[in-house]
Amino acid sequence: MPLKKMKGQRRQHAVGDVFVLQLDDSSYRFGRIVKMGESGPQGRFPGGILAYIYDVASSAPEPDLASLSPERLLLPPFFTMNWVWQKGYFRTVAHEELEAAHLLKQHCFYDASTEGYVDENDNIIAERSEPCGWFALTNFEHFQHELDEALAGRPVHGAYARNASEPPEAS
Repeated sequence: MPLKKMKGQRRQHAVGDVFVLQLDDSSYRFGRIVKMGESGPQGRFPGGILAYIYDVASSAPEPDLASLSPERLLLPPFFTMNWVWQKGYFRTVAHEELEAAHLLKQHCFYDASTEGYVDENDNIIAERSEPCGWFALTNFEHFQHELDEALAGRPVHGAYARNASEPPEAS
């Protein structure tokens, strides 16, 4: 389901900003910025934004902030850049100071360069935890594909490391 473009925004983003995206059926979904800036000592994503998208649908662009919890994630956390706001695919609509309850206990990303798992700071983690995404900047086509898959009820996740077990078969 393609995203509708809204009016673009040129603004400074902040951790805790809540944004909206509008689907082609005119419903809205919400997201939150959970980290800004460089990731890790290597600075692999200068200017990168770590964000969540929630499985909270609405007919209006105003979020119910209490419903935006890590248990309600539609997709694994992902890294993006400011351009999705500038082009109007995301639009900041609220701000809420980030608290521990707003965050996953552990961020997990598959890192293709090491064929293992890392956290949001590029620190190696011993084992995969769900939801596990990709340690990469998300391009729009990939994001759109993952959003479509998640909305269709199909699992979305980062790859499994070579030495990890494959995901269980869907029942």
